[in-house]
This record gives sequence, structure tokens and C-alpha cells, in this order.
Amino acid sequence: MCFLKVFSEIDSFKKFKEETNLPVYSCYDKGEKSKKRTFKDYWISFDVSNKEWDNFNGQVEDAILFLKKYKNEIGELLNRYSILDAYLDFPIYSRLDDNIVNQNDHLPRELVTLAGELHIGIEMAIYSRNAFDECT
Repeated sequence: MCFLKVFSEIDSFKKFKEETNLPVYSCYDKGEKSKKRTFKDYWISFDVSNKEWDNFNGQVEDAILFLKKYKNEIGELLNRYSILDAYLDFPIYSRLDDNIVNQNDHLPRELVTLAGELHIGIEMAIYSRNAFDECT
């Protein structure tokens, strides 16, 4: 489930959310509250991939297609607003265990180039497989 996340200190994205063809996942204004937090900045995020966390390569392929398809609209968003940060967020499960001590996940040149042209960062958030298990 890769997302494109975009933040601003001064600009709300609510109007953009209503006008865009980009697949908006969430949009919050500064000070707005969700179940888990109060937002300190303006925030909009977009669905890039719904591939599972154990399918990093699938998420990357979807991200390349997303950036190609929506390059102009993403560029418009990033140029129209005062952007604090923008990045692709790839949540992935750790493959480390007693037998695997090193995890490498490659970002293809095409993805890095497309993201770089738009001045978008890339984050890989690595979670343990039991990160969301309830404590017993």
C-alpha cells in the first residue's frame, strides 16, 4: 500500500482534493483531529498502490505507473502550493529473522528518476511482521 504524501505549513489542500483526478486517500487541515492525532501541518495523501506490504516490487511497479500517469497533476500540485515535503511512502515488512541478517530493497533507476524530476522523496517504512499484534 504505497502512498504519495504531501505536506504544507501554510496551504490547505481541500480545494485541490475536490478538483483533482488524483486518487485522494486522505486530506487534513492543520489542527484537524483524526482518531490517532492532531495534524500539525496541512496534509494530503494519494493511493499509489494497494499491493501488500510483502510485495515491495509490486508497489514499486505501481509507483512508476502512477508517476507517469499523473506527472502533470502532481507537478501542478507541487508548484501551486507551498510544499514542506512530498514523498512516496512504501510500507514493507521486514524479512529479517534468525536465518536472514540483511535486507536489501532496490529502487530502480526509472522510479528514482521520475521521483527526482518531481522533487519527491522516497521513504521505505519497514515493519516487523508482528508490529500490529495486540499485546497479550
